[in-house]
Amino acid sequence: MKPRERLLTSLQHREPDRVPLDLGGMMTTIETVAYDNLKLHLGIEAETKKFMREHVSPDERVLRLFEIDTRYVRMNPSKSRQTPEDIGDAYIDEWGIVWKKPESSLYYDPVEYPLSKIQSIKDLNRYDLPDPYDPIRIDGLREQAEVLFRETDYAIIADAPQQGIFETTYLLRGLNNFLEDLAFRERFARELLARVSDYMIRLYDHFLTAVGDYVQVVLTGDDVAMQDRLLISPSMYRKVLKPFHGKLWRFIKQKTDAYLFVHSCGSVYPLIPDFIELGVDILNPVQVSATSMDTMRLKKEFGEQISFWGAIDTQKILPYGSSEDVELEVKRRIRDLAPGGGYVLCAVHDIQADVKPENIVAMYDSAKKYGRYPIEQ
Repeated sequence: MKPRERLLTSLQHREPDRVPLDLGGMMTTIETVAYDNLKLHLGIEAETKKFMREHVSPDERVLRLFEIDTRYVRMNPSKSRQTPEDIGDAYIDEWGIVWKKPESSLYYDPVEYPLSKIQSIKDLNRYDLPDPYDPIRIDGLREQAEVLFRETDYAIIADAPQQGIFETTYLLRGLNNFLEDLAFRERFARELLARVSDYMIRLYDHFLTAVGDYVQVVLTGDDVAMQDRLLISPSMYRKVLKPFHGKLWRFIKQKTDAYLFVHSCGSVYPLIPDFIELGVDILNPVQVSATSMDTMRLKKEFGEQISFWGAIDTQKILPYGSSEDVELEVKRRIRDLAPGGGYVLCAVHDIQADVKPENIVAMYDSAKKYGRYPIEQ
């Protein structure tokens, strides 16, 4: 089976020849340190091409070696700038959020929030959102997508590296402020959510007008959970946030025939029925170490209605396990999630800096070893 056919067969909840494999998306790629170690291990000399600061677009030789079935068409970044002070370890993104990398960290953390001090909708009116129709965002993308569609057999994924509606809103306000808004200033919270969601709709309109005819999957997402619970209650989600998710996700599905991929980390089990109701086709990353995210249970309860993408543990197994531990992890997740189709294998979120290359190789080798249909039980 060719990669595109393999992926589509699985997403149709039918069994292809083997479980499809992924690497390279905003939430399914590899971080810089781990990638540089992997290239050295594989003997591949190639430039480390990055997006979103520390995320890597893997070299084609790496993707072919692991028999990855997906290729990404990624929206170009719009305007961003570094802060005039502390050049090199801080920057301001297009929303006006300041990100800074501490000396002890490999990653950038949000440290200043442009709407943290505002008190009213009148104050909000003075804030200008970024331009979703900036032509730079789609420069060259239609041609790139068409070449991938017509000249390769890979499954093409549309990737817009953006935070989701909820994440963007609390990054503008600061998480504590926005949680207080939801509890005590609901009218203000709804107004801010409405403006951000309308922006996201226009952004995806711009992006999918360029590539929507050629892609098989569209990525979006929103982190609404922690390790052991949701960030907001299910009732608050359904009352306030769910209508905005529905508006955006329905727009994407009306704009393209591609499958809708939604990334949401943590213990999202209570909201999976809501996601399904809103038309979500694929759940990622399937954070198996989080509360209530047992893969056998997820497949039994939801496997006929939604596909799972990810599920190879990045909190314990990939960074701290042996190659044998990784093999057992891959075998378990394939056994739980792959029967009947509806599973695409990759790590839970991005492969982090502390994952040794031997375990990355073991993950993809084991996927090919145990992912052949029919799946051994």
